[in-house]
Amino acid sequence: MKLTSLLYIQFLFLVAFTLMPMPKEFEKGDKKVKILQRCAIKFSSEQNFPDHVLQLLRHYHKLMTLNSDCKFEESIQKKNLNVEGQLKFNINLESDEQLYWVNDTKQEAYTLEIDEKLNININALNHWGLARAIDTVNQLTENNEVDNLPLKIYDEPAFVYRGVMVDTARHFLPLKTLERTIDALVINKMNVLHWHITDDESFPLLLTNYSQITNTSKHWETAYFTKSDVSYIIEYASIRGVQIIPEIDSPAHAQSWGRSPELAEMIITCGSTIKQYGQFDPTLDLTYEVLKSVMQDLNDMFDKVQFIHFGGDEASNSCFDQRPSIKEFMTEHGIATYFDLQVYYRQRQKDIWKNQVKSSKRVAYWYNKNDQLPAEDNDIIHWWGLTSQLVDVKNRKNDFILSDYHPLYLDVGVGNAFGNAYDAYQTWKDFYKWSPQPPDGFQGNILGGEAPLWGETNNQNTHFQKMFLRSSILGDTLWNPNSKQNEQFWEFTQRLSEMEDRMNKYGFPVSPFTHDYCKRHTKLCFPTLYADQENNQTVQQSSQQSDLILISQ
Repeated sequence: MKLTSLLYIQFLFLVAFTLMPMPKEFEKGDKKVKILQRCAIKFSSEQNFPDHVLQLLRHYHKLMTLNSDCKFEESIQKKNLNVEGQLKFNINLESDEQLYWVNDTKQEAYTLEIDEKLNININALNHWGLARAIDTVNQLTENNEVDNLPLKIYDEPAFVYRGVMVDTARHFLPLKTLERTIDALVINKMNVLHWHITDDESFPLLLTNYSQITNTSKHWETAYFTKSDVSYIIEYASIRGVQIIPEIDSPAHAQSWGRSPELAEMIITCGSTIKQYGQFDPTLDLTYEVLKSVMQDLNDMFDKVQFIHFGGDEASNSCFDQRPSIKEFMTEHGIATYFDLQVYYRQRQKDIWKNQVKSSKRVAYWYNKNDQLPAEDNDIIHWWGLTSQLVDVKNRKNDFILSDYHPLYLDVGVGNAFGNAYDAYQTWKDFYKWSPQPPDGFQGNILGGEAPLWGETNNQNTHFQKMFLRSSILGDTLWNPNSKQNEQFWEFTQRLSEMEDRMNKYGFPVSPFTHDYCKRHTKLCFPTLYADQENNQTVQQSSQQSDLILISQ
């Protein structure tokens, strides 16, 4: 029987095969083998492992052994290769080049075979595919036994972009928190950390020529990142198969740029009662002098990343109204509206980026239903409207990243920075119901999706509780959206339960998705996705029947 014909075989032996995300294709046997020698794990290849691959293997060796007495150096030595109950990896990579991003789903594809003697054969294009394969093996072996042997898996993500966003401006997140976020993404087969570095509240990236921007806005003395910090986190992420996408937002969300007296003029302070928000005056030469220097730093520091995020959202018309000189400038230059003024700013910013900084990196911008500035063909549209609203931009042929405000914003529903209500909380089930399906006639290309965690009410103490497990579900959907069509809802919750336990085991204090009784009885508690609607209908029907009885009496 061909492997392709076995796509989603009714999830036989599901209790023992609860991977998250589920593989694209697999073929399973019926044997179970115990892992008797956890420390005896071996990694071998006909090739010499380059340093970045060795570091990846070291990372997973630590996860798989959970024992400081298990020596990684012994796992790569070509001796003691036939210990009973030993995991023996044979790794074949088509390329051992270190990657800092991928732009095709096949670059993360892998084939995996495990036989009854625990021989593990992995074939992948590169070390990112290897990372995904080893993560699958880690899940399969975490209970010190391997079920369904012999096992063959062919796996490949459905979407090339599967990420989260962190915000280091509202609350400073230490480098260690960024490291651990990357570690958490890897065990969910997610591959993007979008780093919203700056905002109104602070600019925690130490600049070359305008260090006063950082020094006058940092939350405390050491609450900033250096160029060496940036290089470190890019390398750390690359080794594990995660790309970093930095964001410096403008022309709005920019109050932190003008805290020093010599730069104050470039910022217009916005807001009627709370004077903490600001945006650029896009008519001043000073604005573009500072912008050029900051963008040069950005290009230099993040030289190994694929593209840069320029933000570009939520510029306020009323804020521009505060300076009569802006209207005068618009009249002199034939700029009719504030929308056109933002277009003017964006065009000058892109000109600086391309022709003065001379960067070839692609640029991403925030977009939603009400905020649709022109985009060049090569720009990436980061959509934070609803996927159903993509009909408004269906003729744009750009690459798109989806971050639907509902349900993918992780901070929604917990109140804003001033204790006021902030929309409705989006539960893990809301995430499960979401699907990255564009409307008919859509001409753009969906790269994937991202769950943003804005930082107004999030810091390092709440970070992992708010980010997971909901973003784990997004990762599951973007890797294999077909799994929802081929499993019952209780089977998904069983997989989610295993992911919760897995993340807790590795020290991530994630929020539980249910209570312990339902974790042990998923089939009883989660028989169907829409049980909540059925319960509501039952309550309504009972209420209606009671009303009829009262009327008849």
